[in-house]
Amino acid sequence: MATTAMNVSVPPPDEEEQLLAKFVFGDTTDLQENLAKFNADFIFNEQEMDVEDQEDEGSESDNSEEDEAQNGELDHVNNDQLFFVDDGGNEDSQDKNEDTMDVDDEDDSSSDDYSEDSEEAAWIDSDDEKIKVPILVTNKTKKLRTSYNESKINGVHYINRLRSQFEKIYPRPKWMDDESDSELDDEEDDEEEGSNNVINGDINALTKILSTTYNYKDTLSNSKLLPPKKLDIVRLKDANASHPSHSAIQSLSFHPSKPLLLTGGYDKTLRIYHIDGKTNHLVTSLHLVGSPIQTCTFYTSLSNQNQQNIFTAGRRRYMHSWDLSLENLTHSQTAKIEKFSRLYGHESTQRSFENFKVAHLQNSQTNSVHGIVLLQGNNGWINILHSTSGLWLMGCKIEGVITDFCIDYQPISRGKFRTILIAVNAYGEVWEFDLNKNGHVIRRWKDQGGVGITKIQVGGGTTTTCPALQISKIKQNRWLAVGSESGFVNLYDRNNAMTSSTPTPVAALDQLTTTISNLQFSPDGQILCMASRAVKDALRLVHLPSCSVFSNWPTSGTPLGKVTSVAFSPSGGLLAVGNEQGKVRLWKLNHY
Repeated sequence: MATTAMNVSVPPPDEEEQLLAKFVFGDTTDLQENLAKFNADFIFNEQEMDVEDQEDEGSESDNSEEDEAQNGELDHVNNDQLFFVDDGGNEDSQDKNEDTMDVDDEDDSSSDDYSEDSEEAAWIDSDDEKIKVPILVTNKTKKLRTSYNESKINGVHYINRLRSQFEKIYPRPKWMDDESDSELDDEEDDEEEGSNNVINGDINALTKILSTTYNYKDTLSNSKLLPPKKLDIVRLKDANASHPSHSAIQSLSFHPSKPLLLTGGYDKTLRIYHIDGKTNHLVTSLHLVGSPIQTCTFYTSLSNQNQQNIFTAGRRRYMHSWDLSLENLTHSQTAKIEKFSRLYGHESTQRSFENFKVAHLQNSQTNSVHGIVLLQGNNGWINILHSTSGLWLMGCKIEGVITDFCIDYQPISRGKFRTILIAVNAYGEVWEFDLNKNGHVIRRWKDQGGVGITKIQVGGGTTTTCPALQISKIKQNRWLAVGSESGFVNLYDRNNAMTSSTPTPVAALDQLTTTISNLQFSPDGQILCMASRAVKDALRLVHLPSCSVFSNWPTSGTPLGKVTSVAFSPSGGLLAVGNEQGKVRLWKLNHY
């Protein structure tokens, strides 16, 4: 069966189909005319190019003759005259404005090369001041806050804060900064072995900072009450971002009056940073050969503020004292290091110097104040040394294995105080010794439910971590915290109910479930920081006296890591947190 072809008439496209075809394939109405015009232009241009090529061939011969003449002249020119160095110092250059590197400056009103009528840069929008940018939408934009209550900012502030965040990640080149001498690093190795195995460090930069009149603001006398639920906290640049540690941060210590932070770890290096929250330059460093650092701290004498030391020790039978006294620094260019290693008659009670604290002790007869170093020994012993001579002064002993101890001060009258040693064993038995009476036992009591005790700390007054610089400002600590292996922290009020042999804690904090490794109070006693290095991000801040945990910090995105050390600044405005990655996170508390 044959098939017959059917002629189907196709109607012309309607207006909608024509618009669609024009949108997809372009305008084809004048396609043939445009092609013809293009071919004509193309042929004309080829003819012109042929003529130009012929002219270029003639000019090449002329140029070759000129080049040969020039080469003949350069044969008699010295090699150093064949080049020049452009150092950018020629002010008579005609292309001065063209060669100048563009630097972001909001106040610069120079005209744009691409716009003759406009006086502003192309990237500047006049509407930036009118718009409002929400910064609580994502975790990245939350870092742009300057206060906790801030939720929206205008476009200008948004750009400026983004630029500042960028400069934190990619700092300005050193050649753009005038402070080129702010970083001094001394990490040379000493080939000698023996007792004198400490590298002397260059402390010129440290001398300048210690000799300045700048001090932390005294916020302890007029501190404000903190809200019990929300904490106004802002993250700053890492304290050791310029020179990070190569091991876990084992110890942190703020200077009592200057903006300095001391760090130490198992990389055997002490580092001192100038804390300003923006650059945090490394001031100086000191490498101790064969001495991994477990504990390090600043010490400033109450009687003479120019007498300053850094004490450091590890799991060794000795410790070092780094003299930072201004009298010594101005007359010497090397660090004065002393080594405490001999406890005549008491060597059996002190196998390691790794756990120690520095305190002030007042002579009841002469009223003179000197420093002491308290060493956690073995068999329940605590040996006490003179901070200057290193001589053994006295010893205190408790029953069982001592796990931790702390120092409390009790003012007697104006200009007089007692130094109290508080020690605890693993079973929660607490001893209190009066060091002004050769270690007389004041009282002995039992921590409620205390089993597996790991840490003990006092706060809300004068402590070894935030010591007072004047005798008249020494005050007794209000709070005492006892941490355990189970994560529980018992909090006691030393002003009430401490006369009983079994005092009752005001609160039992159970926010952490692993071993308590750090307990620190803020200088005014309104914040308790408790942390555990067993798991990641195990850190909580407790408001006192409500004993409630701040709910807004830390969050799930707070980069804490495994916390190894915690320290508050003497003014209470800074919180430093060290972790196992060798980083020191830094936050600013806007309440202070």
